[in-house]
Amino acid sequence: MRTIAVYRPGKAFPSFSVTGAQCQLLCEHCQGRFLKGMSSVNGPDELLALADVVRSAGGTGFLLSGGCDEHGKVPLLPYVEAVRKIKTTTQLMVNLHPGLVSEEEADRLASSLADRVSFDLVLDEGVIRHRMHLGRSPVDYLCSFQALCQAFPGRVAPHILLGTGREERELEAIREACREDVPCVILLSLVGEKVDDREGRLLRAVKETRSHGRTVLMGCMRPRGNPELEMRALEAGAEGMASPSVETLKMMKEKGWGVVERRYCCALHR
Repeated sequence: MRTIAVYRPGKAFPSFSVTGAQCQLLCEHCQGRFLKGMSSVNGPDELLALADVVRSAGGTGFLLSGGCDEHGKVPLLPYVEAVRKIKTTTQLMVNLHPGLVSEEEADRLASSLADRVSFDLVLDEGVIRHRMHLGRSPVDYLCSFQALCQAFPGRVAPHILLGTGREERELEAIREACREDVPCVILLSLVGEKVDDREGRLLRAVKETRSHGRTVLMGCMRPRGNPELEMRALEAGAEGMASPSVETLKMMKEKGWGVVERRYCCALHR
């Protein structure tokens, strides 16, 4: 029997932003609105306190993220020691979202002992410059991704955002991701904007990932209210999904598929 992983982080796995609602880039597909759904954390001591609240409430862990600076980096380095303390004194799982990094920064982040690193792998120069307002290149993204994979072997979850630029660059990003030892590839989809052949792009991305023998998941950033498309992605080979619709769950069960619900971020898929 096929089993689908369903991820519902909710209050058990909150998202913390080290920059509050501030971001220097304000990418066209976000404009900082995703940061507004995160809890602000102001310094390592506050992170330790927030982690204790999550632990006391029976939570499973947290995402540590934030807005990017003008270089595409999220300032997580001041929190490395706090995360390490959390990892050595609790059972909480930690997912880091650091943005672009150097090899040295990747190694310093790895000393945190974080369970997972989420990395947005973007290989379309037009998207980087015009949608993300960033003066960096696809090479910078690929080098950052490889540095993280070297520092966190088997613990980097690449995220591929579909619909922002050229499809061939999205598929190239998937192929590059699959060359590394990654636990899963997470597909995201542009929200609030029209995407030509949205369904086809998603299904081709799922099949491309599966053709390399990698686990593919549908992440939380995607348009909702389309259970038919969610089912087609699962039928094409996706093995898990963040917050599927009620109708999708019903169709899974009608197919006789097992469903395993997990109270944490899909990047922690194992």
